[in-house]
Amino acid sequence: MSPVCWLDVMSSCSLASYKTRIWPSYNTVLKQYGSRSIWLDPEMPWCAPATGKRGRQPGFSDAAIQACLTMKVLFGMPLLPTTGFVESLLRLAGLDWKVPDFSALCRRQKTLDVTVPCRGGTGPLLLLIDATGIKAEGEGERNACKHGGSKKRVWRKGHPGMDEETLEIRTIEVTTSNVGDAPMPPALPEQVLLRSGDRPCHRRWCI
Repeated sequence: MSPVCWLDVMSSCSLASYKTRIWPSYNTVLKQYGSRSIWLDPEMPWCAPATGKRGRQPGFSDAAIQACLTMKVLFGMPLLPTTGFVESLLRLAGLDWKVPDFSALCRRQKTLDVTVPCRGGTGPLLLLIDATGIKAEGEGERNACKHGGSKKRVWRKGHPGMDEETLEIRTIEVTTSNVGDAPMPPALPEQVLLRSGDRPCHRRWCI
């Protein structure tokens, strides 16, 4: 299809309209979109233990820095408002903990060893492998189709592997757009076996 015909099709397409009839259920769903629940473990090591080395000791543990940076990424806040947000959370939870200042968060995030807990499962690992396209560079689809992209679009393909039981993404591989899905099943389980050997992984592919 030529670009002119494609533009005509896009301009002539009309969005489908739906009439909401169950307003109480619809309003309940909209309220749940803004519902947030945050649990703080009182047993979490907030203060850093002594390192036994000379010099100034770190005041906060890696878990405390990671918790603050998680709030920053989750709610899209700069470092300075993040400290105030975490301080309010600790106050609501009744925890008398100090909050790292923004300079400490900025300094520690460069060398932080992020720990992502894995729940694991009860049986053999059933890995569900999918593929999705990721635009790394270039204009949007509609803008490039209507006005012409200013530069060539660059695409990458992500191949996540999800645990069928816990629905956790256990591994992921990013390739160029010309790599298909067939080479991925032998490679992704190898990453899982190298990272955690807690569950057996049967090498049987279902394409």
